Amino acid sequence: MIEKRGKKPIIRMLQDDEIDRIHLSTLDLLEKVGLYSDSQTILNVFRNGGANVDLSRKTIKIPRHIVEESIKKVPREVKFFGRGSKHDLVISSYETHFGMGGTPVPFVRDIETGEIRRSRIKDVEDSARVGDFLPNMDFIMTTAAACDVPSELEYEYEWEALLTNSEKPIIYVALGSRSSRNIIKMLATVAGDIKNLRKRPIAGLYADLESPLYFPEYNDNIIEFAKVGIPIALGAAAHTGVTAPVTLAGALVMSNAMNLSAITLTQLVNPGTPVIYAAEVNAVDPWTLKIPYGDPERAITTSIVNAQLADYYGFPTFGYAGCADSKLPDAQAGAEVMMHTLMSALSRINFIHDCGYLASGNVGSLEMAVICDEIISIVTRIARGIEVNDETLAMEVMREVGPKGSFLSHKHTAKWLRQEIFIPKLFDRKSLEEWMKTGKKDISSVAREKAIKILKEHHPDPLSKEIKQEIKEIIEQSKCFINPP
Repeated sequence: MIEKRGKKPIIRMLQDDEIDRIHLSTLDLLEKVGLYSDSQTILNVFRNGGANVDLSRKTIKIPRHIVEESIKKVPREVKFFGRGSKHDLVISSYETHFGMGGTPVPFVRDIETGEIRRSRIKDVEDSARVGDFLPNMDFIMTTAAACDVPSELEYEYEWEALLTNSEKPIIYVALGSRSSRNIIKMLATVAGDIKNLRKRPIAGLYADLESPLYFPEYNDNIIEFAKVGIPIALGAAAHTGVTAPVTLAGALVMSNAMNLSAITLTQLVNPGTPVIYAAEVNAVDPWTLKIPYGDPERAITTSIVNAQLADYYGFPTFGYAGCADSKLPDAQAGAEVMMHTLMSALSRINFIHDCGYLASGNVGSLEMAVICDEIISIVTRIARGIEVNDETLAMEVMREVGPKGSFLSHKHTAKWLRQEIFIPKLFDRKSLEEWMKTGKKDISSVAREKAIKILKEHHPDPLSKEIKQEIKEIIEQSKCFINPP
């Protein structure tokens, strides 16, 4: 089991009364303005749960007492289990974990040629294997997409690739009820049966939410996963000036409303369903109308205030880092990744994803993921801070060494060196002369070589032939629904 007991958050931006105002404004929005849904199933769940639902208009208004009761039912602890116990994750406080990639991306930077090309299912497999190897990637998503399979079954094929190429917990996408049921069958197959899956969830759903105030039919995925009690991570994106107010405070209210409405939905379906909260604000660039990933507004909202709001409610948190607007794993990418990784870690976000994204989430890069892994090591050291006690103050050691002495050979130095001093595994600290003799390589080249080495040498323990076959049969059976005879 991975133990990463985190200290209390170091960074806070809003005062308690400001968080209160966001919360009260959110309750007002849900009760008086309400939401719209295309899903008859979602409308019925809210109506049966006591919300004010107009079936003809497809609108939902949720009284504040229903929202507040739902908040109380969400577990403060969330657990994920790997195929081996060394990969188990338990979140109950301020622990921070990072994840390989995110949701599907249409393009990848080819690890062999450096060219940007369309993603393929093999890229999803490669991404999972690299993420399985990298020590700081505690859960698996993807830096690719299966663009070469039938689009109706894309997520099933991607889940198959993730399950067969990593032993770590997975948090990933499924859209709608049909795809969700297929994927739950896959997970139950790997876990042994549905009972074992409930007891030891090896994966969780990442559920995108639509802003403003809208539950499309594909959000039936939330209902299917909640029925089983599998953890659900929310992605409530509020786009400033487009699907939410342009002001960050207003956009946070919108994102919070989508989070709390989805949380209410989960608890009406199955009280006690684990949910991971994510107040996501995307600051739309006014010149390009694109959504940047390396913007400071994302650091403010989706890292710092996201953590504050989740702490206010007592929810586990889902956040972002390891992603960049740069199209290459260059200096800009490094600066953007460091900013978000540091802000998310110091805010004590529990689950941090998107590691390895370039081009604002449009390109996946294995070398960028390798660089992210090194940056995470640096940030983790910063977030750990300084331990002050009798042994670390080292007064007795200083008395023993005395004036003009050397600490180099003292046993205290040998004991504490690696605990106190960060030693890079990827970043360069060679002398100039040695660097020139060893090829004058930049960090992108070094990371590329490491990623290629991982793909050649790292092979996670395989699933049994029987389990692999059962997963393939689930996909084959699904083809009948999209291509009926």
